Amino acid sequence: MSGAGPRKPEDGAGDGVGSRSRAPGRAAEQQSEDSHVSPDSPKYPSAPRLIAPAQPPQLAASNRFPKDPSSPAIRHRRLRRPHPRHLSVTSVWEHSEVEHRRFATRFAGQLLLIGAGLGAFLTLVLGVQGGIFSAGWVVFLGACAIAAVWGLVFVLLPIPAPDPVLRATPAAAALLITVTLASNHSNAADGMLLLVWPLLFAAYLLPRRTAYWTLAIVVGCLTVILAEGSGPGRFEAWVETATSLALTLVVILRVRGQADRLKAALAEQASTDPLTGLSNRRAFDAALEREVARQRRTRAPLSLLAVDVDHFKKINDTWGHAAGDDTLAALGDLLPRLVRASDTVSRVGGEEFGVLLPDCTAPQARARADALRAEVWAASRGWTHPVTVSVGVATVPDSAEALDDLVVAADMALYAAKESGRDRVRVAPKRRREDVP
Repeated sequence: MSGAGPRKPEDGAGDGVGSRSRAPGRAAEQQSEDSHVSPDSPKYPSAPRLIAPAQPPQLAASNRFPKDPSSPAIRHRRLRRPHPRHLSVTSVWEHSEVEHRRFATRFAGQLLLIGAGLGAFLTLVLGVQGGIFSAGWVVFLGACAIAAVWGLVFVLLPIPAPDPVLRATPAAAALLITVTLASNHSNAADGMLLLVWPLLFAAYLLPRRTAYWTLAIVVGCLTVILAEGSGPGRFEAWVETATSLALTLVVILRVRGQADRLKAALAEQASTDPLTGLSNRRAFDAALEREVARQRRTRAPLSLLAVDVDHFKKINDTWGHAAGDDTLAALGDLLPRLVRASDTVSRVGGEEFGVLLPDCTAPQARARADALRAEVWAASRGWTHPVTVSVGVATVPDSAEALDDLVVAADMALYAAKESGRDRVRVAPKRRREDVP
């Protein structure tokens, strides 16, 4: 995989794209049936190549990736791994459910505190219809106290409120407002102004079905308030208020739906390589972390294939970068058809691809890597510029235990496949007995 460290041989230095001629001194190694790489071999690199950070979008759309080993950035990455990257749009999208519930919990608490403070201020300053220390006055202050405690709990919660509690919050707030206003025989304007708060909260932050249920409850509460109120025109006020609340809900849900679609499109663009249509390096890293975490729980084997196009530099140098882009696009269409639906295929560098194989042992991964290599050779014979690929194979727990070790092991195996003549599959060696926990 693309990164710093020992560089594989330049793809343009070979004898042509897809060439199968080999150096005489390597004949014995090429005829060997053992595809495993010996760590004692002089061709096995002494220092692993490290993973390069995700390429910026303007580079990911093309195969023009810098590969100059004298570059300061390359020399720097040889010494240590790059700093942790900022959260990507994809990561934010994956964790948005928890973050959304946490925001909704605190926002509901803030609304309750604001409502409680406003209600208490108006009750103490303006009084109520029955006067100070009347039943309506006590009910108002009691409702404000309940709302204040409720809101304070929500604001101080270190975790999001349980989903059922969060969904029931706007309906419960509407009922609290209704009891308070009905006991004081308030009028329609008060009900409209106060009951719109829980409806707006549900429409913006809760599921669509919950928002509709909240609208029904709010309209019912408004009916009770108007029935207990006084003055003429109560039915007309009910119709106007209920219609306004319903239209408000519809408008908010439409705007929210459009925002959700835009967010989903942005997340997809942030995780997709525009040239090949495969997931990009950012999405591949996230998938690799998920699969390694799952492997720790299930103890099922996890294999990684590091796939690199042979002599790709020669295509760019001879026929131009447009020809290289066409070749990568063709591989982006071919590779997903050579793996299972549960596997992950990503473009992780200029001409480099990564394939994650969950629940796949080392022998199975070796066989599938060789089949993939042969399929690419056969399918590309009909392309304008036929290619071959070299593949490095690593498996947890056979050749690695941690995520970084798995990537480095696959990268080193790929380097060995390149060194042995290209169009080869090499498997990372098993861990020594003392390395196995």
